[in-house]
Amino acid sequence: MNSDTHVVTLPDGRRLAYAEYGNPTGTPTLYFHGFPGSRLEAQLFDLPARKQKLRVLAPDRNGIGLSDPKPNRCLLDWSRDVSDLLDSLDIEKVHLVAVSGGGPYALACTSQLAKRIYDLTLVCPLGPLDQVELMNSLRWPGRYSFTSVRTIPLLPEITYGLFIIPVAQRWPQIIYQMMVAMAPPADTKVLNRHQVRKIMCGSISEAARQGRSALLYEMSLYAQPWGFDISKIKMPVHLWHGTADETVPMIHGNTIAKSLSNCKSHYIKGEGHFSLPIDYVDQILSDSLSKG
Repeated sequence: MNSDTHVVTLPDGRRLAYAEYGNPTGTPTLYFHGFPGSRLEAQLFDLPARKQKLRVLAPDRNGIGLSDPKPNRCLLDWSRDVSDLLDSLDIEKVHLVAVSGGGPYALACTSQLAKRIYDLTLVCPLGPLDQVELMNSLRWPGRYSFTSVRTIPLLPEITYGLFIIPVAQRWPQIIYQMMVAMAPPADTKVLNRHQVRKIMCGSISEAARQGRSALLYEMSLYAQPWGFDISKIKMPVHLWHGTADETVPMIHGNTIAKSLSNCKSHYIKGEGHFSLPIDYVDQILSDSLSKG
């Protein structure tokens, strides 16, 4: 466990791990990682957060990295763990930033913890996959995974259990190279950077640390109704999406934005799923986060 990583014990005895980046005396800012991802992903935000005086707290979700699993959980359960984490750190209120698959969890927290969150920033967020149009917008690997996990669960159990997870644990660079091979030009230029590769490979390996169970369960949560009404969220939301995003197409961001009453959308021409949060991180943080 590196010096950036900390573990708290929740009231029910489970461990919740988080990494801390940025300015240790800055404004507390939660970062929710994507899928598959882990707390280590937030290293990409370290230097920009230092410049903008933000203390970034990036928790591993249940069963990922060093966080204990939570059996039979739903998206809304994450808000209780987040509230307990903030209590343990004596933090009353935070900014919340979520990337990709962290988006549904961030929306769930926002729906439950409005008094503890200044504002929400969503970057290329995954939309509700129980909507057929959004599911069909995904490229075939994602569409196969999210569809089969709820219709023929044995298939992803085999695919992930025998191949993807063991490879991700031992040789994450192979999984990463597959991502690069499928990426559009906007993302390829970013993914080929040495530092990005190093951070992302570490995050992928950490995501797979505990095996397939938590990752497959998380996929099933994305693919079913989320269990809360997005339209009831009233706090300020900034939503960022690249027009060239082929991993989570822009229709996902559009769908979420149209459901929110207090959302400012930023659509960046020609940017992809990885180039947007990496190359625009300074602008995203400075334009989206209120002064608290």
